[in-house]
Amino acid sequence: MNILIDTNIIIPLEPGSLADLEINTELALQFHSLVQKSENVAYVHPAIEHDFSRDKNVERANLRKTLVKRYNIIDSPPPVTILDTTHVGTPEFGSNDYVDNCFLASLKGDAVDYLVTEDKGIHKKAKKVDLQSRVLYLKDAISLLQDFFDETPPPPPSVETKKVYTLDERDPIFSSLRKDYSPGFDPWIQKCKLQHRDAYVIFNKGGTSMAGICILKKEDYLPTGESGKTLKLCTFKVSETQHGNRYGELLLKTVFDYADTNNYQHLYFTTFPKHHDLIEFAKSFGFDSIEKQDEDEIFMQKFLVFSKEDTLKYSPLDFHVKFGPRVTLFESNSSFIVPIKPEFHDVLFPEMREELSLFPDQKPCGNSIKKAYLSNSATKLLKPGDNVLFYRSKFKPSITAIGIVESFIRSTDANQIARYVGSRTVYRYADIANMCTKSKRDTLAIKFRYVKHLESSIGIKELKENSVLNGAPQSITKIKPEGVEWIRQKLKM
Repeated sequence: MNILIDTNIIIPLEPGSLADLEINTELALQFHSLVQKSENVAYVHPAIEHDFSRDKNVERANLRKTLVKRYNIIDSPPPVTILDTTHVGTPEFGSNDYVDNCFLASLKGDAVDYLVTEDKGIHKKAKKVDLQSRVLYLKDAISLLQDFFDETPPPPPSVETKKVYTLDERDPIFSSLRKDYSPGFDPWIQKCKLQHRDAYVIFNKGGTSMAGICILKKEDYLPTGESGKTLKLCTFKVSETQHGNRYGELLLKTVFDYADTNNYQHLYFTTFPKHHDLIEFAKSFGFDSIEKQDEDEIFMQKFLVFSKEDTLKYSPLDFHVKFGPRVTLFESNSSFIVPIKPEFHDVLFPEMREELSLFPDQKPCGNSIKKAYLSNSATKLLKPGDNVLFYRSKFKPSITAIGIVESFIRSTDANQIARYVGSRTVYRYADIANMCTKSKRDTLAIKFRYVKHLESSIGIKELKENSVLNGAPQSITKIKPEGVEWIRQKLKM
């Protein structure tokens, strides 16, 4: 998209001195930054020189004439004669009105897509010649551009957002990738650096090397032909020395957050058949594998958009796996409130901690999308595909997160429970043994998939007012239909 900027935008961007800083300088700088980030192009019209020439401060005028050369200049712009003179007049050559008409002529002749100006006179003229929708004030231009590039949500604990050019291509994590893609890997990394590609990175505890990395690329369609906003995972790699920490799920969780925040429709990556574990890992999160014809690579794709027919075609759990994890159904399944103590809540859902510095050690369950929860609840109503809404008890008691039940068992055998939940759970073995021996009931172990945390937690007062709860839950509680509908609307699902 090509954007023409008026002299009154250039001047705040190029003040001649501190005394020339204007009220719009901060907005102009934000606008210019957005233009660059969204990969659009800002242009100036050659007639802008007439505006500078009218500046009585000759030194400042000459400085601006020099500095404006850093911007793209419209080559052979459309003539002012293409405008209807009954609406814009025939001003004297080089006058302020003449320059304004030059700007509008560039719009009329489609040399640019938009004109950004704070000049109300130009906005009035634009309306007369039916160009008003393409002439924007600075604040409107900023709003427009914010729709043209992606917002990077805060990553989970342990994950950092980095530009690829800040990374060391000699890091050991790249060794196997270099072997797989030699001799093209190093030129590709260089290309990523020059393009200022984004990457999600997990460093080891000493910060000396990378434990995991995912490099992203924004595209407009899948290689199989389906059009739509697409995110390619160019590199998705966990160090061979870091298995067991669920860093793969942590990276994928970060990618899903990014895709959900920015309304991506598809995800994909390519890999080789020998990477069986990666392929099965991706399939467990709804990626489909497609073998490339005449090539040794496998193409893994995932759809994040769905139709009404899809909500009817799949069971709640299958639907979540295929199109999730940031979606779940509230039909043909039940929803439950699950109370959880704050100390367990903060380990199971570390991204919701208010003071991360107090929790330097993060357990694998906090990294994962596939989690587990233990309870001595007597409920026998749970089924795979049911929604579980986690209610943090004490210290701002409220619903903070939602998951979907994958499976569950009941047992009094601590070993059986421990084997079943593995590293998914927040509980230590001693906690599990204590639950199994001291309670009069079987221990309920629930494997669930994390859907997402709520941007705004829902407190007990609001839950009571909307028929979700009658009071603070002491055990797993099924939500009545009227409460479920309110929750669904509240979560916009």
